Amino acid sequence: MNIRKHIWITLLVPILTSCIQDWAINYDNSPQGNFELLWKTIDENYCFFDEKGIDWNAVKKEYESLVSEKTSDEELFQICSSMLSKLKDGHVNLYSDFNTFRYWDWFLDYPQNFNQSLVERNYLGKDYIIAGRLKAKRIKNIGYCRYESFTNEITSANIHYAIKQMGNINGLIIDIRDNGGGSLSLVNEFASCFFSKRTLTGHVKYKEGPGHNDFSDFFPQYIDPDSSLAFSGKIVILTNRMVYSAANDFVSVMKTLPNVTVIGDATGGGGGVPFSSELFNGWKLRVSRDPFFNTKKESIENGIAPDIHIDMNAREEQQGVDTMIEYAINYLTIN
Repeated sequence: MNIRKHIWITLLVPILTSCIQDWAINYDNSPQGNFELLWKTIDENYCFFDEKGIDWNAVKKEYESLVSEKTSDEELFQICSSMLSKLKDGHVNLYSDFNTFRYWDWFLDYPQNFNQSLVERNYLGKDYIIAGRLKAKRIKNIGYCRYESFTNEITSANIHYAIKQMGNINGLIIDIRDNGGGSLSLVNEFASCFFSKRTLTGHVKYKEGPGHNDFSDFFPQYIDPDSSLAFSGKIVILTNRMVYSAANDFVSVMKTLPNVTVIGDATGGGGGVPFSSELFNGWKLRVSRDPFFNTKKESIENGIAPDIHIDMNAREEQQGVDTMIEYAINYLTIN
């Protein structure tokens, strides 16, 4: 069994059921009860308390006095959202019928470093290749592939066909800027096209108990190669801060290859597999539970630094030039 493909199967149902049963003894569907269940569920499942230096007990003291039996649903949602923001985690969400908590500072505090319209008009143009959900075009003897989301189904055949149609290229650009993640299975599918042998690409730990440090040992993660290499030459991956979650993992996996260079801004992170549960009032909670690590057993939660950092140049962007694509083309041409 490929552990990466079956990462979600971590016995979550018994843990969630036990959690709700324990708390249902002392709390009902009241503002205080829902607040306590939210805090406790995160306390027992969130995986980055120590890494981020978060004192979750102190956070509780800060917010629990704001909740009373008279607290409205809207007020409770705002209090809970403020508390959740302390985690600084884009994988943490609270869903109600009237609002959704999300933490987006992991990319809003940074330059965009991507202009979709510019890429579509000035680089892909009218005659680009569409293989499944992969967009591709030969630009100055360099292959350019644009993949927008790991929620978009893609097959190894799509990748092989796209690269084959670009002909004899001197290098390959994989542009995943603004790719917010999706399926880890699609990460495997895409990355496997560039590996010639089974390769260790990282590790994962599983949350095994309610304590902040109740984790399993490191479980190695491997990529198995596709039947044939889609491309064996120099590869550049273009990144920005909106590369998150599964896309972040893709960058970590691809960096294990000696022929890959990551160019752009650091990725946004998102190195924890989300766990989902529900409060008494029906609100849904999502929280990072099982952390991913690179081959050196270093966390990838806070993003992955590029090998070469470069930002979009505002003046060039106004002139219709993508600084990062042009740099990548030049880099692959002379290296």
